[in-house]
Amino acid sequence: MSIRARLVWLVIAVIAPALAFALYATYSVYRAQSSHVDQGMQETTRAVALGVDRELARYGAIVTTLAASPTIRNGDLRAFHERLQQTEHPVGSGVTIFDADGVPLADSDYPFGEPLPMPPRLPVHPALGTETQLQISSLFRDPVTQLESIAIHRPVLRNGRVQYFVTMKFPVTALGVMLEAQDLPKRWLGVILDQRHTIVARTRDPAGHIGERASPDFIQKLRASPARDGKVMSVTRDGVEVVTFFSRAEASGWTILIAIPRHDLLFSVLAPIGTMAVGILVVLALAIALAIAVGRTITRPLAQLDLAAGALGRGEVIQAFHTGMDETDRTAQALAQASVTIHRASHEMAERVQDALAQAERSHRALLQGQKLEALGNLTAGISHEFNNILQSMTMGLQLADMLSPHPRAKRAIEACQRSAQRATRLTRHLMTFSRSRTADAEQVDLRTLIIGMNELLTGTLPNHIELKLELPEGAWPTVLDPVQCELAILNLAINARDAMPGGGGLTISLHNQVLVEGNHLGLHAGAYLCIQVADGGCGMNTEVMAQAFEPFFTTKAVGEGTGLGLAQVYGFARQAGGAVSIESEVGKGTRVILVLPRLEHRSDAPPSVQLPPAQAVRAARVLLVDDDAEVREMMMSMLTELGYQVEEAIGSETALARLSDANQPPIHLLLSDIVMPGQMDGVALAEEARRLYPALRIILATGYTERIAADHGFRVLPKPFTSQALADALCEALGSAASTSSPVH
Repeated sequence: MSIRARLVWLVIAVIAPALAFALYATYSVYRAQSSHVDQGMQETTRAVALGVDRELARYGAIVTTLAASPTIRNGDLRAFHERLQQTEHPVGSGVTIFDADGVPLADSDYPFGEPLPMPPRLPVHPALGTETQLQISSLFRDPVTQLESIAIHRPVLRNGRVQYFVTMKFPVTALGVMLEAQDLPKRWLGVILDQRHTIVARTRDPAGHIGERASPDFIQKLRASPARDGKVMSVTRDGVEVVTFFSRAEASGWTILIAIPRHDLLFSVLAPIGTMAVGILVVLALAIALAIAVGRTITRPLAQLDLAAGALGRGEVIQAFHTGMDETDRTAQALAQASVTIHRASHEMAERVQDALAQAERSHRALLQGQKLEALGNLTAGISHEFNNILQSMTMGLQLADMLSPHPRAKRAIEACQRSAQRATRLTRHLMTFSRSRTADAEQVDLRTLIIGMNELLTGTLPNHIELKLELPEGAWPTVLDPVQCELAILNLAINARDAMPGGGGLTISLHNQVLVEGNHLGLHAGAYLCIQVADGGCGMNTEVMAQAFEPFFTTKAVGEGTGLGLAQVYGFARQAGGAVSIESEVGKGTRVILVLPRLEHRSDAPPSVQLPPAQAVRAARVLLVDDDAEVREMMMSMLTELGYQVEEAIGSETALARLSDANQPPIHLLLSDIVMPGQMDGVALAEEARRLYPALRIILATGYTERIAADHGFRVLPKPFTSQALADALCEALGSAASTSSPVH
């Protein structure tokens, strides 16, 4: 019998018990997890049902107390109306007095005696039974607040007959808040149905569904289940198959639903089954032990091969031998042939090991150099952040001086200072690009403008004996890429060119459009591309060096002079942008690196329009400014005041939160905060907490470091230093978007 046949039996012996155990374990875990998930969802629906009854009981207690008032029992409606005006009610609620026929007589939202509108669909039945009976109305639109509302009625009896009804109406948004508090996953759906199976609260798109009745098919399924709690299979209005868990509120008879897509429910049940892997490994270990026992029948022929391998390891010449097994005989023949070539290969292997050790040493040195550059980048980022704060104060101060000074000579001096501040701003942007603390995503870029903007950075990088020449004709096509990585790639190429020309020379950066055909040497698809060429007159590269130029950590520079990561970054940037990079070089004549980047076919130059608020809204807006830098805070307050805003200041997050929560102070319309501040709560954390506590508050964050962190949280970010115009536009945009929302924060 061959080795193959015996191994087949070995595999069967290993897999059979493991498969049997896996099937049994899967079934057991599935049943247990299904029961656990069902129990958890039923507990959630019961909790919400209890909360609904508790909320309705709270309003019912208020109605009962009002109905017991002596003034209404004596028929003194004017005195009872005066008491309603002096009594605090839950937010959004109101009290109406009806006569026995359901005609409104007095309302807490109207002066006494003023004609009252008849609310639609507000049933009031003259015969309600005993005086202790409460009734919950159907859903209706409140004529005062125009909100979908519910009313609770209480009869007032006089001489055994119904004389009045005391009715408290309240919006159903309070019930919606109870559903939102459950923090259901986005794909799940929470619904509250009243006793008529009308939707009164919903987690997704409540405005579009409140007031609708559940589908007849779903209502029939609910009625077919006599239990208080349970689950039914159904299909949503969007056509999604869901498992709906329900619980009926005991006091009100309302029904709470939580619908979970079948796929989501199945995933939550199957996810923990991964724990079965441990059990399966145990079974496999037992199966392997059985396989080892079977494998011993193969060890005897292999023992001779072991002796031959030992001789081969000692460098001896092996003669072919016969074992009676086809596979081992072929192996013995291969060992005999291998013994002839091992001695020859050992010398080659020694040389390769030496080369590998040398390469490892070079990689280690390059790694150390990269760590030094990373530390330098962190230091540069910190310096740039502090310098941006200084520039912010200078920029705001100069613009204020320009606005307030009437003298032409002073304005010319101020404009010169502003130009210097703008140069300093561009330099800090380049420093942040080097440190990689300034992040940017792919966006539409004009490469001609980008390269022109790098002129100062490139001039500062190159020594005086190297002449920089830019050949950037107009009409270059637009493209989409990461501008930060593009600037870094061009800078890396310029640094490489500088190091290749220690005795001086010329560096030319050119840009032109190009159309590639199918089957081009770059391996790109046919189409329109932009080419950036960086050419120098340096020492050049031979064929061997060019073949390894794009490999990470490969460098021809001396220790301490390079990391070998520059061209690797250029290669990675080109591939990520959907393009390619190539090198043309000749020893002694120079090098040309060609970056080929795809053209953006459809260009969009029109920025999105922003609807600004009216001037009176700007003058009435109150801004809370939060910044730990006193000089920045002083200049910002002066500029905001000059722009027409009412401004208050806070030196930290705790002070800002205390001001926002002070109801005795004027309302705050907008929070303008720095991101980097001392203490346990930075600007992003402050904005998150303020948005959670005061959803109507408009928030803008400013930073001299990186705007990605705040932008990822959905906040508008102003990168420091910014101008008064940028500040004014951001404030107008934020206040304009808040024009139709709820009231400001007190």
